[in-house]
Amino acid sequence: MKSKFSIFILLCVLLIFLLVACGGNIPVTTSVTEPTFTQLAEDIQPTATIIPTTTVIATSTPDSFIAACKAEPAAFTNVGLGLPRPTYKLPSIGTVKTIVLFADFEDAPASQTPEEVFALISPDAENFYSDISYGNMAYILEPHFVWLRLGQPSSHYGQGLRSYEGHLEFIQDAVNLADADVDFSTAASVIVVVPPQASEVPFGPALGANQGEGYTADGRTFENGVTSGADLLGWGFLWLNHETGHIMSLPDLYAYNYDPSNYEDQHRFVGGFGLMGFISGNAPEYFAFERWQLGWLKDSQIICQQAADQTTTLTAIETDGGTKAIIVPLNGTKLLVVESRRRIGYDQKLVKEGALVYTVDTSIYSGEGPIVVYPILENDPYRDQSPLAAGESFTVEGVTVTVIESTDEGDTVQVAITK
Repeated sequence: MKSKFSIFILLCVLLIFLLVACGGNIPVTTSVTEPTFTQLAEDIQPTATIIPTTTVIATSTPDSFIAACKAEPAAFTNVGLGLPRPTYKLPSIGTVKTIVLFADFEDAPASQTPEEVFALISPDAENFYSDISYGNMAYILEPHFVWLRLGQPSSHYGQGLRSYEGHLEFIQDAVNLADADVDFSTAASVIVVVPPQASEVPFGPALGANQGEGYTADGRTFENGVTSGADLLGWGFLWLNHETGHIMSLPDLYAYNYDPSNYEDQHRFVGGFGLMGFISGNAPEYFAFERWQLGWLKDSQIICQQAADQTTTLTAIETDGGTKAIIVPLNGTKLLVVESRRRIGYDQKLVKEGALVYTVDTSIYSGEGPIVVYPILENDPYRDQSPLAAGESFTVEGVTVTVIESTDEGDTVQVAITK
């Protein structure tokens, strides 16, 4: 029996050896039970997730997308909207030192000390830029407390303000009188302040020269400058921040052409929003787009939305940090912008808080409406009721903005693009 069993084992081993050597394929079976269709549907969860119609954006726009919202300056005449702004404009980041000169006239001599007149603008003008730039701009006014007597009567310089050459002469005459005693070499620009009672100099504009042109001092050429006028008494320090906004590149947001019998028509574009519009408006802080153009807002604080529906939480533009604006490109030069406004800082007189909707068109010139605030409501010429509260919505050119929630810190906004 033992011999027969050994032979059997030997034959089995030989058979296996022959199969392997000849490449035989021994089938292998498993005892796994295949699930039925019902089991597969109920017990096995899919690995993909269904993307909801509304996507909550918690992070900033990727760098590859942000360029679509950087509309280039297409209507720039030393002022204008668009990114990047020209490098020869007044710096808006870091320490920006400006020399302040005081000049009077034989027919309109000063009745106050330079220090008293300087107090009309300082330190409030410096603080304004420190606050609204989130500390990015240190605006330093360096006064030369001496009245410089200009060589021409006040009416000569008042008329000169109406031309580039006349305005340039105004600043250059004052600079020449001070040059022996003032070091202009480290300054970024010059301001010439005149007695506010000099009525022949009715207003104080900004001077913006072409690159490499302008007034000269200490071997340097300055493309940017400002002179004051009688309107300083009415506007106060915000006059200087408005005019300095120009020499940093920002355009006027009020209308140059308007019905003279209807003062409100002059402010038909942005109402009381934005210092470059109505200086004494209820919400004079710069718009988010202006702050982005000046480098005070980073790309990471901008949501550049190009399609679909998105829900974003915006922090108030008056406070530091967080996401500050949603921008939707409408065409090559036109953008829709949403930002959050609160009764904070220089916007303390804001009538209604909420999400502010406006368009920016970089192809529109200064004074012709490069920014327009929406909605435009009847009997609301200063757009006091334009900010959207929770539950309110508005549509502009196929883009619907709806406020989902409002808090003291800002607004959660849904933007739906259907165009």
